[in-house]
Amino acid sequence: MGNTENGDIQDLLHEMVSDQLMKRGILHPAILNAFKDIPRHLFVPHILPGDAYGDQPLPIKSGQTISQPYVVALMLSYLDLRPNHHVLEIGSGSGYATAIMSKLCHRVTAMEVYGELLEDSKAIIKQLELPNIDLIHGSAWEHLQEGIVYDRIILWASPPRIPEHIFDSLKEGGILIAPEGKAEQYVWICTKKDSDILRKRKDPVRFVPLVQGSVQEIDRNRQGK
Repeated sequence: MGNTENGDIQDLLHEMVSDQLMKRGILHPAILNAFKDIPRHLFVPHILPGDAYGDQPLPIKSGQTISQPYVVALMLSYLDLRPNHHVLEIGSGSGYATAIMSKLCHRVTAMEVYGELLEDSKAIIKQLELPNIDLIHGSAWEHLQEGIVYDRIILWASPPRIPEHIFDSLKEGGILIAPEGKAEQYVWICTKKDSDILRKRKDPVRFVPLVQGSVQEIDRNRQGK
């Protein structure tokens, strides 16, 4: 990539952060710096760079989307990430939010049900040299690995109701952020306290549905078997 193109991308990144995030109240320095560090256009190679930094979600493979930058930043601000945290990400999609979170915490375990999205995100994350990311081909509807708990959990697709077994993988005092609902969706902040889940409803949003079933069931359905 030439110097001129690099300069253009940096201009787009800074404009996105300034106009879409800071002007809407996203002011946490670590979050802003992480957005400046991760080039969004790499995660949507079918979109022109000028459009890749626009204020809207964009289509990716498997009928999914890469979320609007502001929505990603807003949900990450609710997640309250710390440098020592281990995060479970469900529905990692393009890997864009995965890459941003890797700049904010100790480790990200990212789960994606669609294999073609997982392979694409692996290639980009390798290109960006982000060593603290583990990518897993898995479904939120399957029980997660027993005995492993996470400081934070985030979902990027909306279930009708957040699956209860996911909370078993959340540490005491941990936070889960997820959209929830069908026709009407809201972001929820869920905090585990004394083994109970305290839920707080936040912003109305519009996410793709969290596809239901195991990886094998979802693959069979897509293949018409």
